[in-house]
Formats: sequence, structure tokens, C-alpha cells
Amino acid sequence: MYSIQEKSILRVNNVSTNGKWYYIDKQMLLGDLFYYLKIKGYKIIAPVKDTNGYMLRPVSSPEDIALDYIRTINGPKHYLIPNKEIILKWYSSDGKLTFKEAETDEKLAFYLIKPCDANAIILLDATMKDTPIDPYYTKRREKSIVIILDCERADAYCFCESMNTRIPWKGAGDLWLVPVGNDSFAAKPLSDKGMMIVKELGLLRTSKPEIKYGLTERKMPQYDVDKLYELYDSRKWAELSEKCLLCGGCMAACPTCTCFDIIDELLPEGNGGYRLRLWDSCIFRSFTIVAGGRIVRKDPVDRFKHRYYHKFQYFVKRWNVYGCTGCGKCAQQCPMHIHPVDIISEVIRGE
Repeated sequence: MYSIQEKSILRVNNVSTNGKWYYIDKQMLLGDLFYYLKIKGYKIIAPVKDTNGYMLRPVSSPEDIALDYIRTINGPKHYLIPNKEIILKWYSSDGKLTFKEAETDEKLAFYLIKPCDANAIILLDATMKDTPIDPYYTKRREKSIVIILDCERADAYCFCESMNTRIPWKGAGDLWLVPVGNDSFAAKPLSDKGMMIVKELGLLRTSKPEIKYGLTERKMPQYDVDKLYELYDSRKWAELSEKCLLCGGCMAACPTCTCFDIIDELLPEGNGGYRLRLWDSCIFRSFTIVAGGRIVRKDPVDRFKHRYYHKFQYFVKRWNVYGCTGCGKCAQQCPMHIHPVDIISEVIRGE
């Protein structure tokens, strides 16, 4: 087993449903609020219907935005930590090297994302804003605004309720919208940015909405998850891992995975180049190769179970919260339909 030092505590608390709520209808949501953010200079990232489901994508028109969706294939991570991000460029001229660090001045508005995706940003903060602070992520995060659209339904992949992520955490967003019927919503400001929206749009007070619970059928056996520490050498892991293709699709879809690699590329002319940050995955064999060619997790079963121990053991030891929001993206994207709840439950049940 690994020895994990308890270093930091991440205190997460659900937003209170008490307090002031404000009325906003669909026309204002996709009109006044949308263009308010555009005028403020935000690049709006919103759910859009795609051939394979729903995606968070930059939108220029509110007509492209989808409201009736359960989850998006991707999450805020795709924009806060973009894949293949150029973080440095260099040029050579007359024998002198010139370096130019990447600029991250973009203001991102995550528009109408689900609570599980908003809460995932808090988990990204824990990793990326820990010492040493990631400057590229931090700049994007500090300039961003998050508008949360509450859930009205779930599917077989969802298990957010058992992960305590059904309701937004404090600090996860700026405005929380709860559907109340007839294309209307109750809006609760969660920050100064959210309160500014309420004031700028002149929203009027409304009654506290009814929050829907009991939406998810799958439940992570949280009270038994701690038993994983004693089950690292269980033969059940080898049996369950046989189904996994180790393709990394789960990691790419996961809104909280942050593993990356850094590579340098030369320009064809040879007079310069750039440094790239690319997504990587602890499930890949190449990721576990260290200096001298030693492979830390050579056996596929070790890489398979490492993901679960990271999310449900190591992250908890470090931050006092699970590294999973129960969004179900990983299971939905897995070509073998492997679901975390099923894996954890099987291991805990034993042989």
C-alpha cells in the first residue's frame, strides 16, 4: 500500500436553500442574462446538443443552448485545463533565444452547467491551486463565472446524491437556477458576481423553490468505502480489471482528473518551438515510467485499481473529500460500460 500523508483539509458544505431567491424566466435566461455576460466580455461555454449527446462548447447565440439535458460528455476541466495547451514559445534569432510565456486573459462563463460539474471545479481548485500553484489554471479560474442549472431528472449513470454533490457546494458557482415550471426559474446568488447579475437585471424576489431529491438509483456505498484500504490485494481487482481496455476514456471524460505531461516541440524551420501541456492518464503504462526506465505500475490490474484508490482513498486522505462527484461521465463514455459504483460494491462484497 501507499503511505499518504494528511496534508490539507478541503471543507465542502452544500449551499443553503434558505435565503433570498429571485425570479427569472426562460426568455430572460436566454436573452438578457446571456447578453449581459457577452457584454462583460465572457466567452460563454454552454451545453449544446451533439450527435453523440451533449457537449459544453463555446456559443455565440443563445439559440444553440440546450436546457433539457442530464449531463454533458465533457466538463469545465476541458476549458480550465485545455488539452494540448501551449504554455511557452521560444524563438532563435541571431544566436539569441527569446521566450514568450502563454497569456491566459480569457474570461470564461460556464453557463447552465449541472451541480456535479460545478462541484468538480472545487476539486480542481484543490489540486491546481495547491502549492506550487498552477498559474494558467488559476488565472482562468479567477476570471471565470459559473451559472448552475439544477437537475430535474437523472439516469442510470448518475450517483451524485450518494457523493453529496447533488446540491452546489459553497464556492462552486455564482448563480444557482432551479426550474419551477412554465419555463421559469428561481435564482439564488451564491457570490458577489451572482448578486451583481441580480441587481443589473433587476430580478424580483420569489419564493423558495422545491429541490428535487431521490433522483438517482445508483448509490455509492460510502460507509463501506473506507474498507478499500484493507482490500488493496483482493483477488477481486484482477477479475474486475479483465473487462477494462485501459483506453483512458474514463479519465478524459472525468471532470476532476488532472494528470498531464509536458513536451517540447520544434518548429519545422528549426528556429524556435513551443512547450505543450497534454492530458495524460495514470491508467497508461507510459505514465508510470520513471527515471531509469522503471515502471511503477507495470501490471494492468495495478493501473486499473489505482484510479479507484486515488478517487476514494488517496484524495480523501489528502483533502478530506472524495475525488469524485458522481456525475457518471466515466461510465457513460466507457466502451465496456464499467461503472464505479459496481466496481467498488463488488470489491467490498469480496470473493
